[in-house]
Amino acid sequence: MVLPHPGIKSMDNENWTSKNYDLANTYIAEHEEEVQTRAVIDCGKGVHAILPKGLPALKIRFHGLFMIAPLPLLMACVIFLPLSGFLGEWEVNVTTLGISLLCLLMLAGLIRVILVMLKVRDMFPRAYFVTLGPEGLAMHFSRIHFPAAHPNAYITWKDVESVQRTTSFFLPALLLGRLAVPALQIVSRQGPVVTIPMLQPPSILEEEFSQAETLIQQNLPG
Repeated sequence: MVLPHPGIKSMDNENWTSKNYDLANTYIAEHEEEVQTRAVIDCGKGVHAILPKGLPALKIRFHGLFMIAPLPLLMACVIFLPLSGFLGEWEVNVTTLGISLLCLLMLAGLIRVILVMLKVRDMFPRAYFVTLGPEGLAMHFSRIHFPAAHPNAYITWKDVESVQRTTSFFLPALLLGRLAVPALQIVSRQGPVVTIPMLQPPSILEEEFSQAETLIQQNLPG
């Protein structure tokens, strides 16, 4: 008999992980003002959601994809122009340096536009986060967020082995020029790892990580 991997959703575990996610997702959609001010959200019924604050990790609806699709193409063109020029016949002079500077400014502007657009919840709702519930904690991300790890890992409270602060690769953070971001990692005795990424100023990050650690410790047996 082949048993499912202990950190991947199966029919036996899908009930509580899905139930906690649905409750948190509904609460987050209805309390946008509260969600904007904190990362750890009390959704009621013993369920908390921990958002990847400071990081782009949003669901893209069709009209959002339609609106944002031209921007990466423009960014590629802005990068390609000076790169191809200097690899070709461009000489280093005031004109070519000016064009390169202008392209750099345009690139920064396009990134800024993308980040502003991501705040429009009708097009990019908050749909990715970690839930802490009476049964355990679970990640609700997609493969594009954690290419090298399982984005839907879960751990029941009795299987938690350790909680540690570290850094983790988070693909959307590349938009912010970051290869790795601060993260809280909860390791299971069975192998799975639940990762809670955030990117906040140090004082806020310390407060929110401490709050998350306290919630986890309160749920651990014994």
